Amino acid sequence: MSGVPILYPKWEPQLSAAINEDDPVKLVDRLREVEQLLAERLDRISGSRAHSLEIQAIEDAMDVLEVLKRRAQQSRAS
Repeated sequence: MSGVPILYPKWEPQLSAAINEDDPVKLVDRLREVEQLLAERLDRISGSRAHSLEIQAIEDAMDVLEVLKRRAQQSRAS
């Protein structure tokens, strides 16, 4: 994501690191870390209209994590 501004510094850099991780073993750890960060952040801002865009971004990020989890499982199964 170089050159793209970071809108959500509490979790976006870790998501980017997970997306760019090539090592399937490390990817699993990164995914856990990002999931925890997203869950904690969502818990803090849930229900806040002021954070509605971030809430949507977190939901989108969770969808990305699901795709990454499937890829990690497929890599380990191969």
